[in-house]
Parts: sequence; C-alpha cells; structure tokens
Amino acid sequence: MKNYEMIFIVHPNVSEEETPKVADKVVSIISQHKGEVITLKKWGKRKFAHKIKKCTRGHFFLLYFMATPAILTELERVLRYDENILRYQTVRSKKEEVETIRREMEDQNREEEKPLPPPENSKREDKDH
Repeated sequence: MKNYEMIFIVHPNVSEEETPKVADKVVSIISQHKGEVITLKKWGKRKFAHKIKKCTRGHFFLLYFMATPAILTELERVLRYDENILRYQTVRSKKEEVETIRREMEDQNREEEKPLPPPENSKREDKDH
C-alpha cells in the first residue's frame, strides 16, 4: 500500500452537522476496501481565492491514508460524482511524513489519556482572624 494525502472541499450549503457525515463517507470507502486511514482533520469553512462552481466558500478537510491504487481509483470515482464535494486533490505522501503524523497522533492520544493533576491548594490568608 502507498501513502496518500487528500484535501477535499465540501459544498458550503451542507450544514455543519452534515459535513462530518460526508467526511465519514470518504473514510468508509477507504476502510471498506481494506485501506487504512491515518488521520482526518477538519480545517473548517474557508473562503476561496476564486469561485468554484459558483461558490465562494467551502468546508475543507485534510485526509492522510494508506491505500492501493485500485482503492484510490474507486475513491476518486465516488468523489467525482458526489454533489456535496466541490473539489478534491490527492497526492502521494512520503513515508517519513506519514510516520511523523502517526507519532503526533499517538502523542496527542497519550496526552488526552493522562489524568489532570490535582488542583493546587491555594494559600489564602483570612483577614478576619
């Protein structure tokens, strides 16, 4: 399997609640065909430099994944005909870049699992004594 990086833009008319469902559809296509999703990051709603299909804004997503060329072909075929996707671009990623992202994700997960330190006892002087 090869490493890929994909940016895709979801139509601005898709609500904030529905955009994760569109992104999950992309992830599920990769998973169904035995690919591996490394990370999916939502960049939020952004303004375009120029109009795309008469739109000036869109919901941006960044996806790192591992897949075979056959999976990539199927994924791009589905995205091409999905009306909720304005644009997408897929490029091969370097193995080192993907490993760095994996480590960052693992570090982030470890930090989320750490318990919070107990609150410090604040030393307060009562003036009423």
